[in-house]
Amino acid sequence: MILKRCIVPKSADSCTTLIDMLPGQTGTITEIDHGHGLVRKLCVMGIIPGKKVMKISQILVGGPIVIRIDDHDLALGRGIASRIKVKIEK
Repeated sequence: MILKRCIVPKSADSCTTLIDMLPGQTGTITEIDHGHGLVRKLCVMGIIPGKKVMKISQILVGGPIVIRIDDHDLALGRGIASRIKVKIEK
């Protein structure tokens, strides 16, 4: 699997992480910024570049991030969520 880096300058169209998305926002995964082990684990869960993702919720103080991808809700730890880059849709 080849992962492309998001090199768009910071703007409304730029890439952000799952943590920075607001609940209810949707976007497309552009990059997983970590080693092959994490990429493989997320791939099994259906989290791969090019997939649409919607942020459902997050707990403010260190809790998990809940996302919806392919009609499945998944809870991710903040460390993993911070490694997943997303291009937010307007």
